[in-house]
Amino acid sequence: MKKIILFFTVLTMMSCTPGNKADKSQSQKTTNEQPENGESTLTAPRSTEDLTKHGIASNPNNVLGGLKKGDLAPDIELEDQNGNLITLYTQLEKGPVLLVFYRADWCSICRRHLAEFQDRINDLGDTSQATVIAISPQLQEYSRKLHKEHNYTFPILYDKDHKTMKDYKVFFHVTDKYNQYITEAKGDPIELRNGNTDPVMPVPATYMIGKDKLIKYVHYDPNYRVRANVDEALASISG
Repeated sequence: MKKIILFFTVLTMMSCTPGNKADKSQSQKTTNEQPENGESTLTAPRSTEDLTKHGIASNPNNVLGGLKKGDLAPDIELEDQNGNLITLYTQLEKGPVLLVFYRADWCSICRRHLAEFQDRINDLGDTSQATVIAISPQLQEYSRKLHKEHNYTFPILYDKDHKTMKDYKVFFHVTDKYNQYITEAKGDPIELRNGNTDPVMPVPATYMIGKDKLIKYVHYDPNYRVRANVDEALASISG
C-alpha cells in the first residue's frame, strides 16, 4: 500500500512541475504560430523577458518595441555604401519598400538573411514592384565590402547617428559580455566597426512600407536568430 501511495504522489508532483518538455513544446508552438492572414505575430517583447541573453543591455537609452502595422513610416535620408544619398519617401514614389535592419557584416545570420532577399529580387520586381533597402550602423567600408562580395543589387544605408534605428524603435546598447565575445571572435569591438565609442546595434527587424507611407508588415523579434519570412512580407502587399 505504501508503494502505491508513493507512486501516485510522484505522478502528482510531475504533473505540477513547470517547464517540463511537453509544456515547453506547446509554449513554443503557440509563440511561433502565424495567423491565417500571414501577418507576423512577432512584436514587442514581454516586459519580463530577459533581453540580455540576446546581447541587449539594460540601458535607459535603448529605443525598442518596433513600429506597428498601420503606423506612418518615418522618412529616411542616409548615404548608402558608396556615399549616395537615399531618401525613403522618394523611393516610395516608385513603389513599396522592404526595409531590413541588419546588425553587421560579421553576423552570419544577417548575411544569410540578406541573401534570401537578394535571391528574391526578381520576384519582388515582378510581383510587387517593391524595393529592398538594408540599414546598418556599420561604417560604409564594411558594408561596401559585404555588398561587393555578395553582389547585392540593393543599397546598404549607413545609420551614422542612429536616428533611423531610433525612429523605427530597434536601437539598443550591446552588453559588455556580448561585445567582448564579438571582439574575441572577430578581432574588433562593435563600436570600432561602427565608427564611434558606443557599442550599439539594431534588432534585425523587417518592415514592408506601402506607397502611402504606411507600414503593411512588421517582423520584430529581439532574438536575432529569428528572421522575417520573405513570402510573408510579399503577401502583405500582394493583390
